Amino acid sequence: YLGLTPELADPERAGVLVLPLAVDITASWGRGTDRGPAAIVAASHHLELYDEELDLDVAAAVGGIATHPELAFPGDPAATTAEILELARDLVRPDRLLLSLGGEHAVTFPLVEAHHELWPDLCVVQIDAHADMRESYMGSPYNHACPMRRIMELGVHVTSVGIRSMDEPEREFLRSPTSRIWLGHEIAGRLEERAAEIVDSLPGRHVYLTIDLDGLDPSVVPAVGTPVPGGLGWSETLAFIRELARRRLIVGADVVELSPREGLHLADAAAAKLAYKIIGYRHQAGSDR
Repeated sequence: YLGLTPELADPERAGVLVLPLAVDITASWGRGTDRGPAAIVAASHHLELYDEELDLDVAAAVGGIATHPELAFPGDPAATTAEILELARDLVRPDRLLLSLGGEHAVTFPLVEAHHELWPDLCVVQIDAHADMRESYMGSPYNHACPMRRIMELGVHVTSVGIRSMDEPEREFLRSPTSRIWLGHEIAGRLEERAAEIVDSLPGRHVYLTIDLDGLDPSVVPAVGTPVPGGLGWSETLAFIRELARRRLIVGADVVELSPREGLHLADAAAAKLAYKIIGYRHQAGSDR
């Protein structure tokens, strides 16, 4: 990620570890999320390390950003979930941000489980077009339509932002006291002004941020497997993440569901920039505390 010098990409010293998870097993519409991590990493080589908003070389400020080698995973959803969990348990550390790149959204459940073992008060903030709360889908409880349901079964609170696609059983499940949903039609175009309200409703200090790129409007990120119109804008999404980082401690994050398309490099670039902004906002907030 970013094509940094060996000194800044040293996994033993870097303040951030990027974990590519090239998984595309349970996709229900467009395929290709297994190519997402490589596309994000390739696009990141064209980013400026200096962030003009933060007036900061973010990569240097965080002590470097290392990239884990891309791994192959088995084709079985349950086995892949188990392997990612074991991998994440080895990589999650309190002194380093693990930022994962998907891959389908199913990868988020084992990542959250590994973080929850280290931070018992962990809550999840999900930016997404879909609730991803199904009990099972296409014959598997580890489908990309199910990760938030599995996470809530761990006892982890989930706050979902931008949701505009779900079935009725999911809506009923989302009335649980361990969840809070902010529907897309309620906040799209208004997320920045409601950011503090949303963040203040979170029950814990430690947060895992998961961003399914279809949570943003297709005009911003058109290359996703399951696009839904009416999503979040770029600037308001960044404003929300900045507020989240300021008021809570982001201990883990992922950017998932990029399905690269020829000629749509703007989607790859947006995903790469979004990951870098998460890193920058988290660092800035920590420096201000």
